[in-house]
Amino acid sequence: MEKRIAKSLIIIFIFIVCLGITVPAFAESSVDVESQAEALKQLGLIKDDPELSFSFDEELDRVQATVFLIRSTGKDAEAINYQGSHPFSDVPTWADKYIAYAYEKGLVNGESDTNFGTEKADFPMVLTFLLRSLEYNDSVGDFSAKSPELLADAAGLLPDDIDDINEDKCRYGNIVAVSWAALQADLKKGNQTLAEKLISEGHFTASDYQKALESANTKVVEAISVSSFESLKTALSNPDVRSVIVDSIGTPLIITEELTVQKGVTVTIKRGNDFYIENNLINNGTIEVMGADSVSPDFINYSVMAVQKGGNVTNNGKIILQPSVIEDTEDRGPVGGQLRIFDGTFENNGSVFLKTGKVNTHGGMIAIIEGPFTNNALVIVDGFQIDIAGTFTNNADGIIINNTYISTAKGGTFVNNGILSGEKIVE
Repeated sequence: MEKRIAKSLIIIFIFIVCLGITVPAFAESSVDVESQAEALKQLGLIKDDPELSFSFDEELDRVQATVFLIRSTGKDAEAINYQGSHPFSDVPTWADKYIAYAYEKGLVNGESDTNFGTEKADFPMVLTFLLRSLEYNDSVGDFSAKSPELLADAAGLLPDDIDDINEDKCRYGNIVAVSWAALQADLKKGNQTLAEKLISEGHFTASDYQKALESANTKVVEAISVSSFESLKTALSNPDVRSVIVDSIGTPLIITEELTVQKGVTVTIKRGNDFYIENNLINNGTIEVMGADSVSPDFINYSVMAVQKGGNVTNNGKIILQPSVIEDTEDRGPVGGQLRIFDGTFENNGSVFLKTGKVNTHGGMIAIIEGPFTNNALVIVDGFQIDIAGTFTNNADGIIINNTYISTAKGGTFVNNGILSGEKIVE
């Protein structure tokens, strides 16, 4: 199979189907909060402080959680030196400057005009703080402070191991886990991660961060490589399999029967591969479509997920269109991971995230060619673009964060009954 370079946004490939073999691939990682806490401490983002010394199962109150989050996001020095004030009568003296800073910077709200609230922190509060720190804005509709979980999950703040996000409590260990995840999460518009921002501001060095990454020990999860529909179906039917790599380069892997990706399972479309949906695909887990990492005069190895021949995708989990990792700034046409909708349908009840690359065209891309795309949840466009020749409907509960480019210039239709933040649609 070859993917030939072209400036047009739609390229059609013809492939031949063949069977594949299941073999071990690489490993994913899951959280180890003790190691992550130590890594945060190495970076100076956790301090020895009698007011903030907890067991991992201990629940934090709103004040404690706010101070911890200020520190874990690199804002400790700013808060200590902050000269502003807050209107709350229930904040302990030791936390005055921190709460004043967080309140005035719009990172946290009080429970009333005069009370900050001293009861136990909950996950919506913690996730809202972190999303605001990543520059997402709930006041323009990026998310709801009452239910930030969908965006937080899409942004990479919620490891699968976290088990109490829907409870009225928030344990220290889980606050550590989401704080560590926040360092690796992209800021809104995807121009850098939070860790990269803190490095640029001098909070710690790139070398320090690399050492912290190495010290944050991880649990190993074995991945399975598949090259045919049958081997994919077999892998997904095994409850012990949490990570699957589609690696059928030269022949597309075609979904010819109804298939479900379960919650907690990640399917990665390896670079240079094509994944065709010609039946019903229900995604409750994560699907990653990889961008290119190499280029030659006539070949770029990005991957493609295509809905065609009456196929249907119902996404209840996450689909991530990863960017190219090519470092140069040459415009080679779209080289990020791609989702193409031909004569099938796509319904989003989870999140679809177009990641950004070094230059605009290096980011993820959606091409809606004929069939409809219906959004009932969240679409984040940090990557290249959504090109609409068919129909894109954003329903009442749908949120689109458009940081780059959505176009109907090819005669497509965009219907918005929900929230569209960021850039306008180009007609």
